[in-house]
Amino acid sequence: MTTALVDDSSSDIERLHNDLACYCREHSIHMNIHTFTEGTALFQSMQQTAYDLVFLDIYMGYTTGIQIADRIRKLDPKCQIIFTTVSEEHAVSAYRVHALDYLVKPYRYADLADALDRFEQIADKFARYIEIKEGRYYTRILLSDILYTDYSNHYIQIHTADCVIRSYMSFDAFFPMLSPYSNFLWCYRNCMVNLDHIESFGQKEFLLKNGERIPIASARRQEVLQKYADYVFDHYSKGVVLP
Repeated sequence: MTTALVDDSSSDIERLHNDLACYCREHSIHMNIHTFTEGTALFQSMQQTAYDLVFLDIYMGYTTGIQIADRIRKLDPKCQIIFTTVSEEHAVSAYRVHALDYLVKPYRYADLADALDRFEQIADKFARYIEIKEGRYYTRILLSDILYTDYSNHYIQIHTADCVIRSYMSFDAFFPMLSPYSNFLWCYRNCMVNLDHIESFGQKEFLLKNGERIPIASARRQEVLQKYADYVFDHYSKGVVLP
């Protein structure tokens, strides 16, 4: 996801940037963060960049965060806004521009975390990753890039569209990294598939969008296909289009 921080205080921007980085580390989230000291630069950037979330200070020189929020709403109605300010007096105005949250400086880290949790529930925009050891180095892999994973000769193999990443670890140790996410399904012995990359399915296998075929364990066939059907129904009922 892509986030903008708009504040004319460099120290406040630095603190917010550090707190966002901390939240991302704690939740294994990938976030691109752009910083601005006034609205004009943000508006120019919005001509090339779609921002999922904007943090706005309310008191900024010759303009206000409320005025900037009005312009953001016209340029990109889907963009979510969180105000950061030293006063509560503009809370009603923030509600008028449909702000997601209103943090009063100095905000608590827990309040920022609550606002980001709320954003995730509404927008479902966080790009999450896992971090595994490949050889001597650790590699971060976006969950959305994973097609499927399998296990061979004591190595977990993570298949993406571009490459296969191998890590020396057991399947039992690897499984908890993906099991919290509903789009990953254990469909065969030591194999997990990303349901977002499935093109179609039969009684014995899933067909991925890249043409690869992933087997479905016969003993768990009914359970696996039901979980896939539930996942697809849940996403389409929320208006989410699978990639």
